[in-house]
Amino acid sequence: AEQKLHRMSAHPIHDQTFYLDASLRHRLWRETGVRGWRFAQKEGEAVFIPAGCPHQVLNLRASIKAAEDFVSPEHVARCLNLTNQFRQLPRRHPRN
Repeated sequence: AEQKLHRMSAHPIHDQTFYLDASLRHRLWRETGVRGWRFAQKEGEAVFIPAGCPHQVLNLRASIKAAEDFVSPEHVARCLNLTNQFRQLPRRHPRN
Protein backbone atom coordinates (compact mmCIF):
# COMPACT_ATOMS: atom_id res chain seq x y z
CA ALA A 1 0.00 0.00 0.00
CA GLU A 2 2.85 2.39 0.87
CA GLN A 3 4.51 1.85 -2.54
CA LYS A 4 1.20 2.36 -4.36
CA LEU A 5 0.62 5.66 -2.54
CA HIS A 6 4.19 6.74 -3.35
CA ARG A 7 3.58 6.11 -7.08
CA MET A 8 0.40 8.21 -6.98
CA SER A 9 2.13 11.31 -5.60
CA ALA A 10 4.30 13.65 -7.65
CA HIS A 11 6.50 14.44 -4.65
CA PRO A 12 6.14 12.80 -1.21
CA ILE A 13 7.09 15.95 0.73
CA HIS A 14 5.50 18.69 -1.39
CA ASP A 15 2.29 16.65 -1.86
CA GLN A 16 1.83 16.31 1.89
CA THR A 17 0.48 12.77 1.40
CA PHE A 18 2.22 11.34 4.47
CA TYR A 19 2.03 12.28 8.12
CA LEU A 20 4.98 11.06 10.18
CA ASP A 21 3.56 9.66 13.38
CA ALA A 22 5.80 8.34 16.18
CA SER A 23 6.41 4.96 14.52
CA LEU A 24 7.30 6.52 11.15
CA ARG A 25 9.62 9.07 12.81
CA HIS A 26 11.37 6.19 14.58
CA ARG A 27 11.66 4.27 11.30
CA LEU A 28 13.09 7.36 9.56
CA TRP A 29 15.72 7.67 12.31
CA ARG A 30 16.51 3.94 12.31
CA GLU A 31 16.84 3.60 8.50
CA THR A 32 18.41 6.94 7.57
CA GLY A 33 19.72 8.59 10.72
CA VAL A 34 17.33 11.53 10.20
CA ARG A 35 15.73 12.52 13.47
CA GLY A 36 12.32 14.18 13.51
CA TRP A 37 11.03 16.30 16.37
CA ARG A 38 7.51 16.61 17.70
CA PHE A 39 6.40 19.53 19.82
CA ALA A 40 3.24 21.37 20.75
CA GLN A 41 3.11 25.05 19.89
CA LYS A 42 1.05 27.02 22.38
CA GLU A 43 -1.02 30.13 21.82
CA GLY A 44 1.15 33.18 21.28
CA GLU A 45 4.32 31.19 20.50
CA ALA A 46 6.27 31.50 17.26
CA VAL A 47 8.17 28.70 15.56
CA PHE A 48 11.18 29.29 13.30
CA ILE A 49 11.68 26.67 10.60
CA PRO A 50 14.87 27.06 8.54
CA ALA A 51 14.59 27.21 4.76
CA GLY A 52 14.37 23.82 3.13
CA CYS A 53 13.43 21.94 6.29
CA PRO A 54 10.52 19.62 5.63
CA HIS A 55 7.92 20.05 8.32
CA GLN A 56 4.38 19.00 9.07
CA VAL A 57 1.63 20.64 11.06
CA LEU A 58 -1.25 18.90 12.78
CA ASN A 59 -3.79 21.42 14.03
CA LEU A 60 -5.50 20.17 17.17
CA ARG A 61 -8.03 23.04 17.11
CA ALA A 62 -9.20 25.66 14.64
CA SER A 63 -6.13 27.73 13.83
CA ILE A 64 -4.91 30.69 11.83
CA LYS A 65 -1.46 30.55 10.30
CA ALA A 66 0.64 33.65 9.81
CA ALA A 67 3.87 33.08 7.91
CA GLU A 68 6.73 35.31 6.89
CA ASP A 69 9.43 34.19 4.51
CA PHE A 70 12.96 35.49 4.81
CA VAL A 71 15.88 34.59 2.58
CA SER A 72 19.34 35.46 3.80
CA PRO A 73 22.05 36.01 1.19
CA GLU A 74 23.80 32.83 2.38
CA HIS A 75 20.76 30.71 1.47
CA VAL A 76 19.69 32.12 -1.90
CA ALA A 77 21.02 29.05 -3.73
CA ARG A 78 19.01 26.68 -1.51
CA CYS A 79 15.83 28.70 -2.03
CA LEU A 80 16.34 28.69 -5.80
CA ASN A 81 16.77 24.91 -5.64
CA LEU A 82 13.42 24.57 -3.83
CA THR A 83 11.76 26.88 -6.35
CA ASN A 84 13.04 24.67 -9.16
CA GLN A 85 11.63 21.59 -7.41
CA PHE A 86 8.21 23.24 -7.31
CA ARG A 87 8.48 24.12 -11.01
CA GLN A 88 9.01 20.43 -11.84
CA LEU A 89 5.73 19.38 -10.22
CA PRO A 90 2.87 18.54 -12.61
CA ARG A 91 1.04 21.54 -14.08
CA ARG A 92 -2.20 20.96 -12.11
CA HIS A 93 -0.44 20.22 -8.83
CA PRO A 94 -1.93 22.13 -5.85
CA ARG A 95 1.49 23.63 -5.06
CA ASN A 96 1.72 25.40 -8.44
